[in-house]
Amino acid sequence: MKSFFRSIKLQVWLRFEIVVAAMLVLTYFFLVAMFSVFYEWMKVEEIDRSLDTIQKSWNEGDIDIARTIEGVALENKMYIEIYFPRENRSIPFNNIGGALTFAGISKSEYCKAVTDSDTGIVYRRFRDIRENNIALMVCSYVGADKSTPDAYIFMSTYLQPLGTTLEIFKRMFGLVSLVTVVLTFLISILFATKIASPIIRMNKAAKQLPQGKYDYPVSERDFAEIKQLSETLHHASGEIAKTDGLRKELMANISHDLRTPLTMIKAYAEMIRDLSGNNPEKRERHIKVIIDETDRLSSLVNDILDLSKLEAGVSELKVERFNFGERLKSVVARFDIMREKEGVCVELNGGSNIPIDADPVKLEQVVYNLINNAVTYVGSDNVVNVRLYRTVNGTVRFEVTDRGDGISPEELPYVWDRYYRANDPTATHKRAKMGSGIGLSIVKNILELHGFVYGVNSVVGEGSTFWFEAPDPLAAATPQEKPPSRFGKLIDRKKQQ
Repeated sequence: MKSFFRSIKLQVWLRFEIVVAAMLVLTYFFLVAMFSVFYEWMKVEEIDRSLDTIQKSWNEGDIDIARTIEGVALENKMYIEIYFPRENRSIPFNNIGGALTFAGISKSEYCKAVTDSDTGIVYRRFRDIRENNIALMVCSYVGADKSTPDAYIFMSTYLQPLGTTLEIFKRMFGLVSLVTVVLTFLISILFATKIASPIIRMNKAAKQLPQGKYDYPVSERDFAEIKQLSETLHHASGEIAKTDGLRKELMANISHDLRTPLTMIKAYAEMIRDLSGNNPEKRERHIKVIIDETDRLSSLVNDILDLSKLEAGVSELKVERFNFGERLKSVVARFDIMREKEGVCVELNGGSNIPIDADPVKLEQVVYNLINNAVTYVGSDNVVNVRLYRTVNGTVRFEVTDRGDGISPEELPYVWDRYYRANDPTATHKRAKMGSGIGLSIVKNILELHGFVYGVNSVVGEGSTFWFEAPDPLAAATPQEKPPSRFGKLIDRKKQQ
């Protein structure tokens, strides 16, 4: 029951009805309850305006003043009487009656009140004898001086609407109010339903998200704000579906990457126990496999821990200025063993004295992962080209290029995702065998933590180039170097051939 009273449908309907009720109350107050007040204010304005007209015409010596007074009385539907005190006689201009009431008043009393007043105008209320209606009487003077006026003006007008006008108005207002309440009751229900229905629909769709139902339809007929909310939920559903897919893929990939070396370790340990324990040559070879697979497990666990720290924002940078060129040489030197074992050549082209402001440990991890990724996807030429140079834009640019299968434009935006693998079954990728699958994701997080620009350029069948750019701390004082050849010594060797 409590949820029903707090429902948006009921709340919208109630607020709609409250607004309509408030409008009806205000309308009644101003048009019915305050009608007599407004009417009286209007009549006072009419009397003041009429009095000014008569006084102005009198003082200007209007020879047809009687017709002017008669016109004023007729136009404003009021009683006007001109009283001459010296002759003790009156000239009435009666358009609504009132002569009987005026006949009984003491005109000398009002004349004295006018003389004693500061404004020269006296207002009085009285009840008309004939019409039994409240009227307003105004007494003033005409002439140059109120102490010795030419005459006194008595004017009166009714302060209440004539006849049954106000009663008719009240009944009409009651009828209109009843019709308004009925119509607004129906309209408010429809309006509340129109607002609540898409929200209820979104709520039902949101409840289905934990069940794996991520397809949420967006209606073009909803209100703009509701439509935006629907689109947001639709987008969120898609992102949740994508995240759920990545989670499942991540679990599958981690399980695969953990299971393979564990299986190898167990198998070779059993071989040492059962077969090669007493054969030094076989035992050393089998122990070497166990050590390599253990190193692979350690690398995988370290990569996962590093990525978790970076994505959680708990990894801090220790930025300092160091010689990036010299540091790069030491990293490339680690891959010399690849030349001996698999014939893969990692060639370095670029300046040796290029400083940079960064965390040397984390940037070394970036460089190592990018080169290792290129080695994993190296082409048939077995050459990986590494370049480091200053650009004309005041940055230091690092590039790693392989001549492998390349990446299709459709897959290019996802290469930085965790455990990304190309869908091309013909690709000669070695990641599943050699890498943890999250190296590029670590690269992305470290570069973004530094605020460096990064990207990848790739052509299917020609290879890929991974790169990043960092601000050159000596850009203003150091001339820019010419970028080295795209494929360095490889192109030079082909030219010689």
